[in-house]
Amino acid sequence: MWLTQLLFIFMLSGITTQERFTEEMLIKDLGRGFSSFHFNFVSQSPEYEIPKQHYDIIPKSMFSLLSSYSLEELHLSMVRGYWDSERWGPNFVTAAPVGAEVWSWFKPGTVNVDQAWFELTHALSGQFCASLNRLSEKAYSVSPKWSFRPTGISKLTDTSNTSTLLRYAQMPGEGLCSENFTPWVKLLPCKNLKGLSTLLIPTSLFRSNYNALTLGLRRICWDVTCSVVGLELVQTLTVVFDRRLLYGSTNVPWSVHGLLGSTVEGSCSAAHSSQIFVLCGPVSTKLTEFPTQDDRYNVNTSTGDSRIQAVFASVDVSTGNGKRMMISPAFTDEKTTETLPLMSVHKYLTGSGTSDGGIRALLISRADFTLTAVYMDMIPWYTQVLFSTLSVQMRLENSGDWKIVKPVKSHLLPSLSRQRMGLMELVLSIPARHHVAISYKFRRVLQRWSEYPPDANHGYFLPAATVSYQIPRSELTRLQQRLPAAYRELVLPNWASTYAEYFNNSPVGAPHRPGDGFVRVPSAVVLISMPTPDFSMPFNALCIVCSVIALLFGSVHKVTAGQLVAVLPNEGGPKLVRVVRKIIQRIRVLGGKRKCVEPAAEPVTKVKDE
Repeated sequence: MWLTQLLFIFMLSGITTQERFTEEMLIKDLGRGFSSFHFNFVSQSPEYEIPKQHYDIIPKSMFSLLSSYSLEELHLSMVRGYWDSERWGPNFVTAAPVGAEVWSWFKPGTVNVDQAWFELTHALSGQFCASLNRLSEKAYSVSPKWSFRPTGISKLTDTSNTSTLLRYAQMPGEGLCSENFTPWVKLLPCKNLKGLSTLLIPTSLFRSNYNALTLGLRRICWDVTCSVVGLELVQTLTVVFDRRLLYGSTNVPWSVHGLLGSTVEGSCSAAHSSQIFVLCGPVSTKLTEFPTQDDRYNVNTSTGDSRIQAVFASVDVSTGNGKRMMISPAFTDEKTTETLPLMSVHKYLTGSGTSDGGIRALLISRADFTLTAVYMDMIPWYTQVLFSTLSVQMRLENSGDWKIVKPVKSHLLPSLSRQRMGLMELVLSIPARHHVAISYKFRRVLQRWSEYPPDANHGYFLPAATVSYQIPRSELTRLQQRLPAAYRELVLPNWASTYAEYFNNSPVGAPHRPGDGFVRVPSAVVLISMPTPDFSMPFNALCIVCSVIALLFGSVHKVTAGQLVAVLPNEGGPKLVRVVRKIIQRIRVLGGKRKCVEPAAEPVTKVKDE
């Protein structure tokens, strides 16, 4: 019996050692007084054929999402603020629009994708304390055809119509707060008690200019031959601080403790690796009071990645040394056209009034080669688009002549009132250094009084537009060699789960792998005003009517229901005279009662003598 138990313990220990957890933090000075921190927590576990009752690294709730709702992949992001790529450079992750964004792939053969999506959004709503359950309706979700690709290993590429297995939704008005942050932190093996997660203090994080919280769940190859499939849970947090609000000058040395309000306390025993990367930015910086660098990363030779300035093990950054680590800005590199993003997208509102309006999107390509891009825009049902007004124009950079062009192919799905979200996908072939303008008009739809949000006069947020494009492999190496280290791409490709793996295998000139060069750029959300009734009018009218009725009814009721009694002339007069008269009358009454009335004499009976 004891041999069986011992064998079972050895089997469990072998499985436990297979599960991995990695935590990383990236520090980068973005220039102009902005400092960024990026946390990357990666949990990996083999996918067991028989579900376990207990998991060591990945929470059981995440496994339940995959098995209960036939999920192939899941991506969730909640963003507060807007990442300005033209000022801050490339993002650490694929930039997500402001608010909440959810998109997921379902397994081929799923019987009812809509029902699975309905249950998934409700589960995420309860898991992360957000209003994601609204996204379950077709009036808020779409199924794009060309804008999204699977990031993990899947059989979706073998199916002919994969768009039916994809659901995508945005909620621009959803805010990111500590109620969403707390359940996200609890998914980590060490919570926020040990390791790099001890730097995550909500009071410090939410005083920043930009917060982006993401969660990704996908399937990966567990070994080189991909004979075993594994599950990967990626949790990232990106924070950008404006030092001008916290320090007297942008040239003053700043520290991790000064911005995040904490230091690394201890080490997470579940972490297979825990490291801190200091990246090169547009501002040349000097590190002081930092521990010895990690020798596993050769960042000073020509074979190392030039984007890394220093690498440290988080265990070496003790509580005492963490407060003394300072980063001193030296000078700022000048921005050029080559350092700007390869493509930018801007979406804004046109027209005036609350009846009709329009949308104009401007795509700016700075590439010196032709790009094939997919423009995707979601159309809410309360803004009915007139597709007859859709116009696509193109012009050369610094040229004022716009020419009407036709997209390579398009997918237009009109919205249905209170039933379906509209979708617009345009595949565009953009020549080198060209601008593309996409415009259309829409008509605002009147809503029922019960459909307005609590703050209806604030307006409505239209979902952000996204542009997806693939950089040709022949141009990737040339772009890497041309761009300075501070402006090279930092988004992890599909083949890399951690930055340690990415930096060690992606120096300049390294061979490219499948998934490299795919970029998706969101625009800012658009705020529009809708025809909104005066919700205070019924209350005001009710108060006025009730007051008038009370005054009229009271006076009329007194006249009609009261009894008329004649009053003698001597009983009239001012109130004071009547009071004095009543007092005198009362005294007279009391004086009359005091007079005694003499009793009658009793008759005397005389007795005669006999």
